Amino acid sequence: MTALTCFKSASRRLLSQDQGSLFTGSDPFQIKFQEILSEAIQDIAQAHDWNDLTKLCTLTTDGNTSDFALPADYDRMPIKADVHSSIWSVNYEAAKDNDEWIQLQRFMPSTIPGYWIIYGGQMHLFPIPRAAENPCFWYISTNIVRGSDGKLKPAFTSDDDTFVLDEQLLLLCAVWRWKQAEGLDYQEDMRNYEIRLSQLTAKDHGSKPIRSNRRGLNRLGIWAVAR
Repeated sequence: MTALTCFKSASRRLLSQDQGSLFTGSDPFQIKFQEILSEAIQDIAQAHDWNDLTKLCTLTTDGNTSDFALPADYDRMPIKADVHSSIWSVNYEAAKDNDEWIQLQRFMPSTIPGYWIIYGGQMHLFPIPRAAENPCFWYISTNIVRGSDGKLKPAFTSDDDTFVLDEQLLLLCAVWRWKQAEGLDYQEDMRNYEIRLSQLTAKDHGSKPIRSNRRGLNRLGIWAVAR
């Protein structure tokens, strides 16, 4: 579904009108719907760790670097997330917060391959990974829209931009958000959106579990095997 297709469908439902464009006009309804659409795609993107938005990042290690820039389209790591080493059979352990990260660097217990944390737009590993160890991790991309040139981007900017995820879900989300913004009764429309969202997330295999306390599971000591 393109941005214009969604706009036309919503306009027919909401105003019994047809529309010729979304981003090339200055009508108040067009301007407002651009904001509604922007909110809708962000709402959908944050609702689930969608498989279609999941990408793999592999870090290139040189034996001297411990801080790595995140991908330009990085939004977040999935709920069930790990940093994988290419040479050890166990994963890096996540520091639970910034204060623990400081403590780990000062008094790190004997462990392999080490620890990770994200802050300041970077992935930080400790101790410094070996050259060519090249750890990797999954992340959720911000790019939820595909332009007419085929390139992915985080927002609609043109009538012929296409939504990466489910078209009906986008329309349902835009409709209830517009009614809410107008002070109209939107409860039934929001329920329809939530039902569709539940159906899609049930079929999608992105991560949804509550992360359990796994501290200690990666601390296998001599059981860890270098590949």
